[in-house]
Amino acid sequence: MEKVRDILALVVILGLLGASLAGIYFLQKGIEVQIYNPQHRSVVRTIDAVGEVRFVENKDIYAPFTGRVSDVYVRKGDRVEAGDLLFSYSSTEWEEALVKKELQIKRFKDQLEGEITGLERELAQLEENHLDWILREEELEFFIERQKQDLERLIEDLEKNLEREKEELAYLEDLLEGQHISRRDVEKAQERAETIKRDLTRAKEDWDRLNRVEAPLKKENLEREGERIKNNIARVKGKIEKFNNPHVLNIAQEEIKILEKEINRLQEQISRREIEAPVSGCLTSLKVEKGQQINVDSKVMAINDPELLEIVLKVDSKNFHRLKEGLEVEVELEDVHPPLSGEVKWISSWAEPNQVEVGVLITDRRDLIKPGMQVQATINLQGRRLLVIPPYAVFERKLPETRMVIREGEETAHYVFLVDKDTREVYPHRIRIGQVNEDFVEVISGLSASSNLVIGSPQALNQLGAKLSEWERRHIEELKVNFTEGN
Repeated sequence: MEKVRDILALVVILGLLGASLAGIYFLQKGIEVQIYNPQHRSVVRTIDAVGEVRFVENKDIYAPFTGRVSDVYVRKGDRVEAGDLLFSYSSTEWEEALVKKELQIKRFKDQLEGEITGLERELAQLEENHLDWILREEELEFFIERQKQDLERLIEDLEKNLEREKEELAYLEDLLEGQHISRRDVEKAQERAETIKRDLTRAKEDWDRLNRVEAPLKKENLEREGERIKNNIARVKGKIEKFNNPHVLNIAQEEIKILEKEINRLQEQISRREIEAPVSGCLTSLKVEKGQQINVDSKVMAINDPELLEIVLKVDSKNFHRLKEGLEVEVELEDVHPPLSGEVKWISSWAEPNQVEVGVLITDRRDLIKPGMQVQATINLQGRRLLVIPPYAVFERKLPETRMVIREGEETAHYVFLVDKDTREVYPHRIRIGQVNEDFVEVISGLSASSNLVIGSPQALNQLGAKLSEWERRHIEELKVNFTEGN
């Protein structure tokens, strides 16, 4: 809670409300207002806050790997030195996994190499078969042509023989009529002629079957075998090209890299199975035990220096701009009088919702504070001169949702109305405010003591305030930018 020690006398407050009125103006539309010049006043303020005592250096120990704990070598409360052994992992499962991964990558490499070698061997055999097929195709053409020629010669010889036999048979029949030979001699000649006729018919049938059936069938079978060989050659070449494709090779290499990365990780875990203390201090937290399965990045221990303590206060974020390092702080402890003295050592750069953390170092009687103690504190702000204006002269407007709001109040814009004495033009002007109470509003930036501020009756100011929406529509870009410090 903020406490304001206002050292302004009643005269000062009256001065705020009326002493600086420079005159009464009747604007063009009959609105009666007055001109007020902002005033500088000196005030001393304090900020009340609550907090707790914490270690200055809190070194949390997180599990570097997922695994089972083999041994724990410390207990909560032990004093450890940097490099002392804290706990160790069981490496049995990691070693078994490492062997499996090494075998897996060997099989993968052997399989990849074996497939390429096998395909190259298959291609060589297929190309050899293709050459053999070409030779057999030539031999078949030669064989068919040779068969045709042999049959044609045979037919030609049989036809000649048949003519001779016919002539011989006619001659013998003439001799038989003259009774120069027996009937048996003629019959024998007739039998020879019939045999030649049968052989001639068979030869012609063979020639016809060779040309119409046997030769085309043999050629077709050989051509089909040749197509099969060519298709297999194309298939194997396609596989080889696929293996030699950079994209496929990259995929295979990536799979190998993944396996190698897992192997390296397991090797690293095995080599780093014993976990040592990174700093010296007192073991204030222990959340691991022997045989426990722990996950990577889980918090298992905490080491602190018990002699280095600080107080962390939670301060309302609207006071963030008033805080700075070196401010005096009074810290109240139960049953301890007078309060302890300290000073602000650090201020968090990022505020939680409505709050900002402030670190305080105790400068006397440090032995009275212990980790975890809850405290109340008063931060003494240095006296300074404030530029102040009446609260009723300030108009508050919500900003468009165009940026992240970090601290409370940054989502709101504040305006006053200023007047040009020469033209009597009244226009809105954006300011940044600080301390606000029922008597005055602190102006951090946007005005000076010479600014001609418009004040007046509630009715007059309400009439001016009603014009803000129209003004905002015409000056929307001004609302979309961050407010700049300074007048």
